[in-house]
Amino acid sequence: MNHHTNRRVVTAVLISAVTAALAACGPVGSEASSKNSAGPGSGPTAVDTKDLFDGLTGAQISDKSKTALQGATSIRFTGDAPNPLSTGTFALDIAMDVTGSCRGTVTIPGRGTLKVIKGRDLVYAQGDERYWRASLATAKKKPDSRKADAFLEAVQGRWLKMSANTAKGFGISSMCDLSTMTKQLKGDSPETTKRGADVTRNGQRLAVVYDRDGHEVVTTYISKNSRPYPVEITVTGGNAPAALKLTDYDKPIDTTPPPTDQTITPEDLGLTASSQV
Repeated sequence: MNHHTNRRVVTAVLISAVTAALAACGPVGSEASSKNSAGPGSGPTAVDTKDLFDGLTGAQISDKSKTALQGATSIRFTGDAPNPLSTGTFALDIAMDVTGSCRGTVTIPGRGTLKVIKGRDLVYAQGDERYWRASLATAKKKPDSRKADAFLEAVQGRWLKMSANTAKGFGISSMCDLSTMTKQLKGDSPETTKRGADVTRNGQRLAVVYDRDGHEVVTTYISKNSRPYPVEITVTGGNAPAALKLTDYDKPIDTTPPPTDQTITPEDLGLTASSQV
C-alpha cells in the first residue's frame, strides 16, 4: 500500500507509531472489531448545495484539509486500522497534541490492551495481563516462570511511571508526536483524487474526497465550515482496511496522572530501556 496521500499518511503514521511502541514494549490488543466503511455510492444521504468548496477539485479540497489539519493543536483518533503485527485490524483511541502530550488506548486482537498517559515530563503506561504476558514472551531476556509471575503480580492494576526520556527508550513517545505526523502530509494527485457528492451526517455537511489505487479506495469526509478538518477516513477494497474518526480538534489533552498508589517505576521492577519487557 503506497502512503502518498494525506489520508494514507495519517493512517500510516499512526500505524508506524503504534508499531514502534509495540516493538519496544511488546504487543498490545484485545478483540478489535473491523468497521464497515462507507464508500462510493453508499453511506450518508448525498446533498448538493453550494458551499465554500464550489468549483474546487478533489485534490484542491484535500489540500485545504491538509492545511487545516497542520494548523490543529490537538486531535483525537478513534477507530480501526490495519494490524501491524498480523492480519485484520487493531483498535485505537488516542488524543494527542503538538507538545507531545497524549492519552489513549491501543488494542490488538489476542495481544492485550495498552493505555498511555503522557505529559510534558512524565509518561504512564498500563497494560492488561494479556499485554504483559505477550510482552514477556517476546522480551529480549525472557524471565523464568517465577520471575514472570512476580512481574505480573507487581504490575497488575498499576501504571508504569517513566520520565519522558526513559519512555523514548521504551518506544512510548512515538505514539504522541502530532507535529511529526502532520509535517509528513503531502499534496494529492489530481489524477487519482476525486470529489464525490457531499453528504450530511449527524446534521453536519461534509465534502467527500475519494482516492483510488487499484481496487482500494481511500475516502475522506471533510468538514465544510471555516476550518475544513478531515473528520473521518476510511480505506476499503484492499488488503489493509481502516476506519478512523478525527475529533476533538484543538481541545486540551487530559494528562491527569493516575493516583500514586497505582503507579510503579521501571526501577522498582529492575527494568531499563535496554532490557524492557
